[in-house]
Amino acid sequence: MRVNYRVLGTVVSVAIWGAALAQQQPLINYATQYGEFDFDFYRGNHDVGMVRDGAAEGFRATIPSDFTAELDEVDKVSGRASQKISFNRNGSAAAEASLAMLMYFPSNDYPRPGETIRISLWVKAENWVNASLRVLARGLDGSGSADLLNTTNAPNAWTELVFNYTVPNSNPQGVRLELIVRSNTGVSSGVIRFDKLEVTGSQRWRPHQPRSLRIAAPYYSWAEENQRDWVYYAREFDLLLATWDDIKALRTHRSDLLNVYYYNLIYSFRTPNRTWEQRDLFGYYYCDRNHPDWFLLNIYGNRQQFGSDRYAMDIGNPQASAWAAQNVGLSMLYADPGVDVIHFDSFIDFFFLNFLFQKYPTRASRIAAMHKHLINMRNTLNDRDIKFIINTASALYTRDQPHTYFLRQGFLDGLLMEEVFTTIYSLPAGFLPFTSWEGQLNTLIEQRPRLRVVYTGYAVRDPVEGRRQKIYALASFLLCADNNNYLYLDKHYYDAPPNRQRSWRPDADFDVPLGQPTGGIQVLYRSSDYQGGLYYRPFQNGFVLVNPTGNIAPRFKDGAVFTYILDADYRELWSGQLFPAGSRIKLYPKEARIFYRESSGLRMPPSNGGGRTPDLSGDGGRILPGGDPIRIR
Repeated sequence: MRVNYRVLGTVVSVAIWGAALAQQQPLINYATQYGEFDFDFYRGNHDVGMVRDGAAEGFRATIPSDFTAELDEVDKVSGRASQKISFNRNGSAAAEASLAMLMYFPSNDYPRPGETIRISLWVKAENWVNASLRVLARGLDGSGSADLLNTTNAPNAWTELVFNYTVPNSNPQGVRLELIVRSNTGVSSGVIRFDKLEVTGSQRWRPHQPRSLRIAAPYYSWAEENQRDWVYYAREFDLLLATWDDIKALRTHRSDLLNVYYYNLIYSFRTPNRTWEQRDLFGYYYCDRNHPDWFLLNIYGNRQQFGSDRYAMDIGNPQASAWAAQNVGLSMLYADPGVDVIHFDSFIDFFFLNFLFQKYPTRASRIAAMHKHLINMRNTLNDRDIKFIINTASALYTRDQPHTYFLRQGFLDGLLMEEVFTTIYSLPAGFLPFTSWEGQLNTLIEQRPRLRVVYTGYAVRDPVEGRRQKIYALASFLLCADNNNYLYLDKHYYDAPPNRQRSWRPDADFDVPLGQPTGGIQVLYRSSDYQGGLYYRPFQNGFVLVNPTGNIAPRFKDGAVFTYILDADYRELWSGQLFPAGSRIKLYPKEARIFYRESSGLRMPPSNGGGRTPDLSGDGGRILPGGDPIRIR
């Protein structure tokens, strides 16, 4: 009996240990998905169009002319492909081909100086004659250089090579890992394949805390604000606007991460250095040399420009449109179905009536051209489950808008709206009139369940007023938040130096513990004396109040003031203060309040409305308060 008990105890212990192990998050792989050697993106070449170079993305490749690089989709260990490098030469000097991966370690989510990391790489060689393989690791500044492998005997079958390396204290912090294939003097030949590079330390992947909303941000690894911190951005955000050079790293541990790729629907770009921008589907210099008839002319016989570098293309021309559609198809070769989204920018520009096109003088003719263009785009990607959205700026979902037509026809799957609830480009930084606010809110609600990305901002120069604007925009968004609506709330674009976009990181205001919404919007205190009312939405652990009334800036004197009575104890986000039950809360024009319960867990709101007890005496008056915009009563 004792033996059986011990065996049972052992089985139970093993089962518990196994369950705990299964729940443990994986070690962060700093080689990212690029370590699989799976991707070789198409890039624009002004001589021939879209081309690939045969070298796996994520590496800085140096491939001399007498070496050949290509991805091998047949002979591999895992993933889509392996990297194949071959050579057959008889030279008077040695030659080297190399692949270098630069791994930046900007935070404590990455290995720290002095920490030992594990490097794993699968290698296979054949016909290896008078050649060597070297694996070199060093800091990003060249410090701590170490030969992990330097051999003339490369394995002739798939073999996993495992190395340990101590991270040096480099500036910037990080590790450069180089795979060097050397062809020695004289007759030298060989074929070598690399696959499944993994680099791990002691840090494990961890998800972010649950939020009551979904948030978005741009990610550009080269930007100072991003700090090349792909772990942070992949963990904290639900949707990113990233380029092909970064997204496969960001999805290493977040296969569900949505990404929006920026392509321009109607313009080609004349770049000073004659490069082909990734967002350009036409290629200015290619079209200028081979198809000058693809440029749209205005009534004066000149190519129609927007700014100094953008040229409108004839999207109604079947050949020009097919060329752009072909290029977007090649660009999206490695798209992940269901989570990759194309943002076609400049859609609304095509309908500017101050563009005096010779060929498309009327809105109807432009809609017909756009109709054909979007059909080509759809047909190219119709089996890929890739959504199309456009930038509508601040335009609403109304019958007079071209995007309304294309949304209803099914050519578009969603929209990106700029300057929603508060300003992001317009000065001074501040609030939008109620009529604009209401139209935007209605548009975001009417577009359910389509994908919506909301881009808006708050002031920088005055941090107190800026936070007030931020909470107002945040609360306004929470009124319409759902599982396919994403908020990008950043500092105002022009309110303060450096007068360029800053990639934001969410602060504690975005982690307010409201839980999920338990109902829709309710509008209280409607009156003929003013437009709007007090907007309310309940959540599992609190509620949101927004007073958007007022149309006349800057002080919105035509707005209304409302009083709201709490039926329970709540903490308020703006002040951080705990308000007891019975507190009378005043909300002035352009003011929002977010209240949440302090409890050990989320609970459903009470049947009387989740803390909402209207004070019918506060039916709204045209009163402009002075002093502090938020008052405690």
